[in-house]
Amino acid sequence: MKIATLRTSLAVAFAVAAAGVASAQTTVALPDETQTTTLTAAVSEQARVTVPTGVTFDVVNTAAITNATAASVTVTNIVLATATKQLQISVAANAAAFTSAGAGATWDSSDVSWEAATFSNAGVGASGALAGVGSYQTVATCAADVTSCSTTDLGFILAAKPTVTNAGNHTLVVTWKFASIGA
Repeated sequence: MKIATLRTSLAVAFAVAAAGVASAQTTVALPDETQTTTLTAAVSEQARVTVPTGVTFDVVNTAAITNATAASVTVTNIVLATATKQLQISVAANAAAFTSAGAGATWDSSDVSWEAATFSNAGVGASGALAGVGSYQTVATCAADVTSCSTTDLGFILAAKPTVTNAGNHTLVVTWKFASIGA
């Protein structure tokens, strides 16, 4: 019984392995140039992205808003399923608030906003603000049928927070999302 099961298992395994590569067999007179093979490059939606590794707010007065130095976001080699689809760039906070430099008050993630940046290739920047953990907010939408879309003037803004009394680095991690939208 074990040998019969083993033979059946091997036969099924060989049949499954052969199914991955289809072939056709025929007899031809030589020389022959009639046989063809179709080669397929299966291309998924994709893009090469570059986002800032860090954005620093140099806060000199907690009672006033603070602008960060302009950040760059670059998307190249954009490949989407149709010529009418667009690439949307979004960002979300990974936590509800910054990690404080010590005990005491710090900024909420919703205290971070940005102005609409100018994007290349007819990309449209959008102003917005972080809106809670995992809630992606649109930064830009790249035009349809382009291979790149970028900015060098994405300006993040930190709201005034006079209740912050601890000096040092207050940190918040955000996650970027790149997605194709439309039909």
